[in-house]
Amino acid sequence: MRGFSMSHFRFQLSNRSYSDFQMDDPIHLEKFNHNAARDLQVSDADLEHVCPQDLDHFLVLDLEGKVEILEFPVLIIDAKSLSIVDLFHRFVRPSQMSETRVNEYIEGKYGKFGVDRVWHDTAIPFEEVIGEFETWLAQHHLWAKEQGGKLNRAAFVTCGNWDLKTKVPQQCKVSRIKLPGYFMEWINLKDVYLNFYHREARGMMAMMRQLDISVQGSHHLGMDDTKNITRVLQRMLINGAVMRITAWRSPKSPDRVQFAYQNRI
Repeated sequence: MRGFSMSHFRFQLSNRSYSDFQMDDPIHLEKFNHNAARDLQVSDADLEHVCPQDLDHFLVLDLEGKVEILEFPVLIIDAKSLSIVDLFHRFVRPSQMSETRVNEYIEGKYGKFGVDRVWHDTAIPFEEVIGEFETWLAQHHLWAKEQGGKLNRAAFVTCGNWDLKTKVPQQCKVSRIKLPGYFMEWINLKDVYLNFYHREARGMMAMMRQLDISVQGSHHLGMDDTKNITRVLQRMLINGAVMRITAWRSPKSPDRVQFAYQNRI
């Protein structure tokens, strides 16, 4: 989805708006709500026990797509106020799947959420998504190519290691692009959760259940999962957790990942 802005809740695809694709109908607005700032508000009282962090921003990411990436959502969270700074969301069009296979996959996955039409109308190739994502990062002063390609006092937060350890490198190879430097390190929320609460949670749903957080939206719709992971992150920060990098790559050997904690989920 090109040029999404939370403030006026619309898409921009080239010079065409969200409504040009008839995506302002009540069904899509209900099932595909992007109003993250409203949904993820934190009160002043909740901030009393938030600890100082080594980072200024967290980028919550939860990809969708087993064969190729189909959905790429990222929320920027301010590490002090825990407020939502902005949202980046794109549907991704596979480059090495047949059109028939893509249609079957999208209908089977997104059809049940009622957003398969949105996907078909707005999905773009992964390399274009990355280009737009880098522009978005730069606009928020979180990244600059001339500064070595790493994030500026920010880190990705994922629910597990799969997204950045496995899927993004695989997709980069399929799309024939170099793995960007900002994907070289991340925070696995499940690792921090286990250390902080001293109990294991094998996924987002388990963490939400243990923390008594209600699930919003549709599980396995990437944007909704990203918002729910953000709810877990906010609760952990409110409870006094400190987020630190749990996995990283060396630029000289990007295929090798090192972990702060071994034998973790």
